[in-house]
Amino acid sequence: VGRYALVITLLLAMVVGLGVPIASADASSRAAYSSAVTQICSGALLFEGSHAIGTRTGALAVAQDIRASTRRRLRRVDALSVPRGLEGLVERWTTLERRLANVYAESWVAIFDVIAATRTPAQRARAPRLLRRLVRAPDQLRLAAARIELTLRVPDCTGGATAPADPRSS
Repeated sequence: VGRYALVITLLLAMVVGLGVPIASADASSRAAYSSAVTQICSGALLFEGSHAIGTRTGALAVAQDIRASTRRRLRRVDALSVPRGLEGLVERWTTLERRLANVYAESWVAIFDVIAATRTPAQRARAPRLLRRLVRAPDQLRLAAARIELTLRVPDCTGGATAPADPRSS
């Protein structure tokens, strides 16, 4: 009899709709989370400081700033309360954002190095191919992050996306 009473109680709860407030609370907390992340990340710059350009020291300083700028924003995002059920997705997204910042930083220095080392006609002929590969280095990570950003309804937080990536185009 006890087991049947439990089953009947659960069925009645489903029919009456006792689960609806939980779903609407989840929806509102998802919207609030999205809004809070958007306030933190919207309009993010790839790097925030001003740096000397034209030297490897300057390129290294920019790379350090790229990582630090993203790290600061993501620290604020990490402090937010993540809605139930989104924890894994948010963790994946912030991991991708950190990896993206590292790729942007590494690419920035590598681009400087390619340009600085180009002296001979053979090097000049090879440089566009190398630079294209460096500029496109973040593409796969950017696309993976963009897919999650669409789901979470949040913007890029690295400052590296000049326009929202459209994962549907791949």
